Amino acid sequence: MKKYSLNVNGTDYACIEDGAGPLLLLMHGTTGGKQLMLPQVEALSASFRCVAFDWPGHAESGFNPAGWTADDLVEDVATIITLLGEKQAILAGVSQGGAIGMRVALKYPDRVRALVNMCGGPGGPPPAALEKLDQFTKIMAEGNECERREAAITFSKGYLHAPDFAERDPQRFENEIGVLLSHSRKSVQMLFNVPRSYVDITPRLGEIKCPTLVIWAPYDSRPALGEQMAAATPGAKLVTIANAGHHVNVDAPEETTAAIKAFTSTLS
Repeated sequence: MKKYSLNVNGTDYACIEDGAGPLLLLMHGTTGGKQLMLPQVEALSASFRCVAFDWPGHAESGFNPAGWTADDLVEDVATIITLLGEKQAILAGVSQGGAIGMRVALKYPDRVRALVNMCGGPGGPPPAALEKLDQFTKIMAEGNECERREAAITFSKGYLHAPDFAERDPQRFENEIGVLLSHSRKSVQMLFNVPRSYVDITPRLGEIKCPTLVIWAPYDSRPALGEQMAAATPGAKLVTIANAGHHVNVDAPEETTAAIKAFTSTLS
């Protein structure tokens, strides 16, 4: 597996890559990191050129101290495809990754061969949720290490996973806590500016023309949204992963990867 950095429109993106074949970009969610996509990279690299990266301000990537928005990330993903020497990519994203993937498919339809959206909504979080997320990131930026770890555990259990995930898979849960704690204190309070910047694309879902798979989870905070999005997206397929939450690929990596494999096997 290769590790490298790409300078993308002035920001250094930390990347991992494995495999050969059609390009498959694996994009994590807000507060996540490329490490959380490793099960998919490892399983899918037999058929695809798998590239996962840290979004700006996350883990090993750089960031613009003036901030960045969803529109910036859309441009970055299009640039990444070009920098990797490809004309198209399959975009597979969790949460923010799925939300950005949809927007790339709308703005640059010729660049997106197919789309896998894992619990990525078309609009931003409601104001009450953003207020709680701001409180969380303030602790992550300013708290001592005990306070930061406690906040990371509470956030991960409360927002990202099925209720029994931490007990069912303590090592995977601990890995995610490590990712949460790895983000720069300077950038962490800026991470939710991206979902805050989303313009709701619900009215435009019918314009997505590429093959689309929507992977959803019953313990996502919006359990019915996946079905609604799949119904609004032409030809989209829906797979619901049992006993999983918002970070569905972390809760159920084998089942999620199997769904992606089945979907991509149908692509011409």
